[in-house]
Amino acid sequence: MSVVDGRTWMELLSGETCWRLLAGQSVGRLAYLLAGEPEIVPVNYAVDGRCIVFRTDPGTKLGALNRNDVVAFEIDHAEPSSYTGWSVLVKGRAQQVHDGAELRRLAGLDLRPWPLGEKHVWMRIEPEVVSGRQVHRRPEPAAEDAAEDAAEGAV
Repeated sequence: MSVVDGRTWMELLSGETCWRLLAGQSVGRLAYLLAGEPEIVPVNYAVDGRCIVFRTDPGTKLGALNRNDVVAFEIDHAEPSSYTGWSVLVKGRAQQVHDGAELRRLAGLDLRPWPLGEKHVWMRIEPEVVSGRQVHRRPEPAAEDAAEDAAEGAV
């Protein structure tokens, strides 16, 4: 583990843990370039093997992804009261799925977009990098001292 600051500890997550966390969520943030500027939007998604898939409609986002397919995708969870949390980042390329057999298979996934509309266009993020980290709260010094005292008294 690596120290983040005096109160917290950061742990780099394994690839398997990252994929387990990705599979356990259904909403993430997609970052892409729109007219040369970064854009970040929430999307409903599903994990398909070692890829992320989401649905969209023709429009600004699809046009931008067709011009520049480099994306980042992120999920996270935070517990502000305990200063803990985790995040997973996927960097890769987003490609529209065109193959009919593949589209039929993807239609069987449990992926229901929240916004209105059918969202007929399926997109696949092919990861190039998957990374994650978790911040753990470091025990307060008084708690550490009390635990040490208790352990010494038990001997």
